Amino acid sequence: MTRPSWLWPVLGAYLVVGALFALFTPPWQNPDEPAHYNYVVQLAGGRLPSVEATDWDAALVPIPPNAREVPVARYTYEDHQPPLFYALAVPLYGLFDGALVPLRWFALAIGAVGVVGAFGTARAIFPQRPAIAALAAAIVALLPQHLAVMASFNNDALSQALIALCAWQGARLLGRDAVPSRREALGLGVTVGLAVITKATAYLCLPLAVLALWGTRRTSWSHWGAMLAPVLLIGLPWWARNIALYGNADFLGLQAHNAIVVGQPTTAEWLAQYGVGGLLRRLLQTTFQSFWGQFGWMSVPLEERWYLALLALTLTTGALFLAWWWREGRALHPAQQRVLRWLSALVAMTVLAFGWYNLQFVQHQGRYLYPALIPFALAASLGWTHRLGCWERHSWWVALLAFGALDLYLLWGVILPAMSSV
Repeated sequence: MTRPSWLWPVLGAYLVVGALFALFTPPWQNPDEPAHYNYVVQLAGGRLPSVEATDWDAALVPIPPNAREVPVARYTYEDHQPPLFYALAVPLYGLFDGALVPLRWFALAIGAVGVVGAFGTARAIFPQRPAIAALAAAIVALLPQHLAVMASFNNDALSQALIALCAWQGARLLGRDAVPSRREALGLGVTVGLAVITKATAYLCLPLAVLALWGTRRTSWSHWGAMLAPVLLIGLPWWARNIALYGNADFLGLQAHNAIVVGQPTTAEWLAQYGVGGLLRRLLQTTFQSFWGQFGWMSVPLEERWYLALLALTLTTGALFLAWWWREGRALHPAQQRVLRWLSALVAMTVLAFGWYNLQFVQHQGRYLYPALIPFALAASLGWTHRLGCWERHSWWVALLAFGALDLYLLWGVILPAMSSV
């Protein structure tokens, strides 16, 4: 098997297992799925959604794991979202008469770009060690909760794809000692421009792209112009529309959204109820659990023994990565170190965004850390392939089989039984 073809088995496993998640998970049993679906319904009807006071009904959220009758039309609280993902889904919505599963498969296919981006990013840093890229891509592809999110209908799929594409583009720029071309700067700007009309989370692409271009050698004003022009050209109409509609410089519509979600648990309420220690314990525990797997509307957790095993795996992986950094990481080529520092900035920005979001609302969901999934997966890959020698080239196959088997077990052994009718 040639080295570039190592990606194909990873993509195949992602698409096959993900398609099974999309097919067999009962309708609406993914966080916010009916609200994302209803956005497409409105677009298909010729209306660009906007935030209204009636969008949110706290009595409807969350949906229990065994619910079957869901009033989809009443879930419109995602109407503040940028329109790109939903606009792309409208033709498929019409072609299949609004069926949910094809829309889930559509999101899954877009999410495949994130897997390719993980592979490409790692290959750009370590071109002579393709197993590192294959293992990182396998982790991104088959991490259980991430796969479940990608196999549901929501704009996380496009957001993750664009962040991955930005990471790949930036790694290629920073990984060589050469002046970037204006075409490369323009391509980076197009990625960022698409990100700003996809999801607020994807706005991390903007500082990431700025840092990438800043870190390259001898960039000129023309490079900055080529990068920023498509961002402004694509983003300004959306921002102007939101400011005109909602006022208060609310160019993302988030202030209008936050004003209507009355009844959603706030951090201030939990702080008063549980204290600082109790709040932090719940934050860390729930975030860790839902990063790996807490399905449905956070209502289908795993058994405690699974989380203990995953905690052991996480701690071991962290220790292995630190060992790799101590023995090999500090001796890398300066360009490789530059890219790794840049990716660490993505981790820092993701964690800060997660913390900022949780300052107001209780959103202890591990999926909000997925913008940094590529650097997490790369760190895990570097740790586990450390000093494997001739066995390194087999590491990604082991991960692919292990995670694939785990995903299938969780689908049929945990998720579907919990969501069966009572």
